[in-house]
Amino acid sequence: MLILALDTSSRWTSCALVDPDRGVVAESLHAPPEKAGEILPGALVDLCGGDLARVDALAVGLGPGSFTGLRVGLASLKAIAYARELPLAGASSLRALALAAGGTGLIVPTLEARKGELYASAIEGGAMVVPETVMPAASLPAFVERLHRPATVVGPGARANRASLGGLPVVDEPVAPLARCVAQLCAAGLRGARHDRNAVFALAPEYLSALAAEVALAEGRVGGLSG
Repeated sequence: MLILALDTSSRWTSCALVDPDRGVVAESLHAPPEKAGEILPGALVDLCGGDLARVDALAVGLGPGSFTGLRVGLASLKAIAYARELPLAGASSLRALALAAGGTGLIVPTLEARKGELYASAIEGGAMVVPETVMPAASLPAFVERLHRPATVVGPGARANRASLGGLPVVDEPVAPLARCVAQLCAAGLRGARHDRNAVFALAPEYLSALAAEVALAEGRVGGLSG
């Protein structure tokens, strides 16, 4: 099975052609999603060696992230899904970021949001133990403290707002949501799947609820993390 995957949640557009059993066949990075609308269709075709008939399924990062970028990415893959009658699945871009970061233990992936804000969640063993949320960057240290466990903070959201984090340790290595990781997250659900026009139409970027994360933290309902 070959999965054509795309993530447009960050400052760069990540594309990948992935065989879940053999690994990455091809991948590329392109201009910021807001500027990639015109070149993206051609870039995806080029990634497939000029032949979309090779592709068996599609996977897309659903954010959170740039509103315009997410719309561009989702619209591009929906167009291919309709035209080629392919199944399309979506995955959290924060989960993809955590997967790209690697390592073990509790990971806090972050992406840039509006000025002075960031998107974050807490992920362990691939499971999201705190819902995705948006917050002022200055609130991230308190978010991490309420996890009551050591956590590795990664991603462009924290790195871009380091001055607001009060010395909170952040992994210096640049990490972004990679399309290859989106494909990996979606692979199980795409095996044997068929094109479902209604499901493709219904697929939309994930919306955040800051309240949901705050309540989960306050009640200690974070995947076994409690005070």
